Amino acid sequence: MLASSAIPAVIILFLRMGTPESPRWLISKGRIEEAREIVKKHVGPNIVLDDERPVQTNSSFATLFRKDIRKRTAFNCIFFVCLVIPYFAIYTFLPSILDAIGLSEGYGTDFLLNGLLIAGAVLGIWFTVKFSRRGFLISSFIVLIVTLSLLSVLPSSATVLMILSFAIFTLIMSAVSNLVGVFPAESFPTEIRSTGVGLATSISRLGSAIGTFLLPMGIANFGIQFTMFCLTAVLIIGAVVSIAWAPETKSLTHSDASNSGKKV
Repeated sequence: MLASSAIPAVIILFLRMGTPESPRWLISKGRIEEAREIVKKHVGPNIVLDDERPVQTNSSFATLFRKDIRKRTAFNCIFFVCLVIPYFAIYTFLPSILDAIGLSEGYGTDFLLNGLLIAGAVLGIWFTVKFSRRGFLISSFIVLIVTLSLLSVLPSSATVLMILSFAIFTLIMSAVSNLVGVFPAESFPTEIRSTGVGLATSISRLGSAIGTFLLPMGIANFGIQFTMFCLTAVLIIGAVVSIAWAPETKSLTHSDASNSGKKV
């Protein structure tokens, strides 16, 4: 099952061959004509670059922790990891979770949950385009906190309410996961964008590995309720950080979005 994921990965690898370089990156390297040709070919013959002056920068990994950048760096790392810890922890051990909260596992349950994940992904794309980025993120954290809290405190006899809570949690978690591919890319200036996105992604993977490792031990030693409370606490941290530091990047160019982060 794990090895089968190599098939779409190889397909994507071939599909991405020939992808043009970013005109912004080419301009930063002084390759103005190449940038013009890419814009002409892929955007339109009448489109011109707004600024063709090469920008010399001395960017490095340390730039991410510069005074005017570090809040954006912290926000992207923290909100990203606070989403993936409960996501990976819960869905990696889904059969155990379902059993612990009194839900039966089977084809019907699997079909419903996977359907909710797909529906949530599509819904999240629409929300990302339609609504405020900041508002979408904060409201999603709040819904996730409420639903996971209900799963922590509801008795096993409240089967219908637990199923409803878990369904809403699954739908919103899948939807808001769209923002992990949006916020980091819109938060950093061009010269450090790849470094910033890479750091946020790396931190999230570290967090998901830790959460996946600790969850079964938490359930075995402390029970499902305490473990769910811990995951709820992670979501609360994500919500607080988002309320404090999440910028609003909707309808802004990459340059404007990255500069607006300095006001966070």
